[in-house]
Amino acid sequence: MAAASALLAEHEPVEALRHWLDRVIDYAEIKYGVLAALEPAAWQDLVAHSQNPIEGALAHLLDAGKAAGSLRTDVGAPGVLLLIAYLGRLDRDEWEPTARPLMNVILDGLRRPDADR
Repeated sequence: MAAASALLAEHEPVEALRHWLDRVIDYAEIKYGVLAALEPAAWQDLVAHSQNPIEGALAHLLDAGKAAGSLRTDVGAPGVLLLIAYLGRLDRDEWEPTARPLMNVILDGLRRPDADR
């Protein structure tokens, strides 16, 4: 949560979310296999706990973007975490060329259609 707050202090909400998602990718690459080990059902159990720090940080960033009018209001942290979990399905040799572009697709999908890019 501290990283999310610090990013929001330095950047507009969408850009803060982008930086946070980049950190998630960096961490997941270091811990490759952790995401793959978590099946979608396990992710649902994981994000069901409101004290989950990843979900809390993501919710904080999403809420800031929603309040600023730059992010959709119909998607929450649990749904975004489920999308991120599928990055764990990438083969190791696909990680570098695929993970960040897919994360950009997720971020673009979170933007309000009428929000400035």
